[in-house]
Amino acid sequence: MKHLKNLKIQLAVALVCVTAAFVVTSLLLHDEPDEFTAELAMESDAMAIVNYYYPRPIRLHDSPLEANLKLPEFQTHPLFGALVLGTGPDSLISIILDQGGGQDPGSLYVDRNNNEDLTDDDEAAWDEVQKKSKIKEVLVDVTYGSDGTAQVAPYPVIFYSFPGRTPVALAAYRNGYRTGAIILQDTSYKVAVFDDELTGRFDDLSKGSMVIDVNLDGVLDGKSGSDEHFALTGDFSLNGQIYRVKSVSVAGDEIVVSETDTIASPRVALTADLQAPAFAARDTEGGMIDLASYSDKVVLIDFWATWCKPWTVELESLKRGYTKYNKRGFEIIGINLDYDLDEMKVYLAKHGIAWPQVADGNGWDTPLVELYGVDAIPRSYLVDRNGVVRYKNLRGRVLEAKIYELLNEAAAE
Repeated sequence: MKHLKNLKIQLAVALVCVTAAFVVTSLLLHDEPDEFTAELAMESDAMAIVNYYYPRPIRLHDSPLEANLKLPEFQTHPLFGALVLGTGPDSLISIILDQGGGQDPGSLYVDRNNNEDLTDDDEAAWDEVQKKSKIKEVLVDVTYGSDGTAQVAPYPVIFYSFPGRTPVALAAYRNGYRTGAIILQDTSYKVAVFDDELTGRFDDLSKGSMVIDVNLDGVLDGKSGSDEHFALTGDFSLNGQIYRVKSVSVAGDEIVVSETDTIASPRVALTADLQAPAFAARDTEGGMIDLASYSDKVVLIDFWATWCKPWTVELESLKRGYTKYNKRGFEIIGINLDYDLDEMKVYLAKHGIAWPQVADGNGWDTPLVELYGVDAIPRSYLVDRNGVVRYKNLRGRVLEAKIYELLNEAAAE
């Protein structure tokens, strides 16, 4: 995603006072030998480290959600929304979508400095305008704490709009994260902490994630399937020692990590030649999908959502493979991460998707996401008739070729 140079400059300027007080690589060791603290600073371009995001829908209304706003002049009928970020006395950030029309892409106004004046913020034009979407990155001032002790931190947020989509025409996701270094076992590791659900706060560990430079190559790798990506609520292993995150400050500028008494092998990701984790779950028709009952099948376990564009691009290929090989013993189990099940079912019918779907309307909180360690979609696992994961994240003709391979292999056994 292309980022504006002036946004980077703004972020660098805004962080001068932060980096003056907090040296990113400085570390504080608690009196207790099994706890370690690192100070973290805000950085931009989270999507360069992780390749997933959880879209936060922004409901739009015909009138402002805050009183006494100073408004700009609009080209068309405006729609009003807001984001709640941080913990300050006024954590509501007003947003206005001026929809435009014809060749006019419209504008997006964000009360970036949260002063109830939407005429003194950055340029309201979209950064990128495409046929089916519009994208804008904004550096929002997020406040933590009350008056007198309040801390303000810049927070990069990406907004995007899909013209014509209802009831949600606007959404946002985090593009900022906190980063620094922490010393564990006399070794300094780069670390990054993410507020995945865009609340503007980092202290709720259930809503965040972490990337650690486990292999010490100087690169934080939070891409799909990486062994450097961890949930903040889970344990992680470095050189046989297990650690867990004890706490992250609300503003994300401090993380405390503690040792556990457990000694274990390094984390192993779900890759080829490992047994697919067993599960049984209700499908959208009320039936039961039990992976064990597919023991004589070649199965694609496919994590997806209607809003995931890379998955929709591959849909016709999936349908082609299913039609071609289903009678020979190939099955697909869809694991859907939508929140609106009615809209999802309409999508299934519209696109003629015939294979069963596990969907509970809880999105990323679906238990199978944790069971399979899914941190981005689309994500798929091709499982042979012995229940072993043979391939991961195949697409198009390559997927078809491997389905054919496994069907022939199974028939020869």
